[in-house]
Amino acid sequence: MAPSWVEKLTPSGPQGSELLQQERAQSNVPVEKLSEFLFTKEALDRQKRILNVLKSEKAFDKSANYFDGRVERFQTALARAKKLQQLTIKHKWSQDEFMVANELITEPGPYGLHASMFLVGSSLPILLCRCFTLTKWADYAP
Repeated sequence: MAPSWVEKLTPSGPQGSELLQQERAQSNVPVEKLSEFLFTKEALDRQKRILNVLKSEKAFDKSANYFDGRVERFQTALARAKKLQQLTIKHKWSQDEFMVANELITEPGPYGLHASMFLVGSSLPILLCRCFTLTKWADYAP
């Protein structure tokens, strides 16, 4: 049991969450319109649709993450990667929809490096250019 003087302690001044609430209450920025301007309505609808699919799957529940050890976290990541691939096939997601789902998971997966180097369109030309340069250089090397 805590001493009585500890129980009488109160937080000093407004906390960060309270200050943020006050600032948001004073703002007159239309959040939905700003979001649509920044991301487009189609992208926001796609994100909401994919998020609902991910929320309905037990594999993406993160409540036990804090208590899992290294091995369990890797096993969970493998299960999530497998489930993500199954959902991609089931819902016939495009590459963009797959990337949105992967970003919504917000955790590194076991195939992240492979996907970023070999599957994603923006990284592929860079990798190919590097390979071509090395191959070309090897042709001229003594």
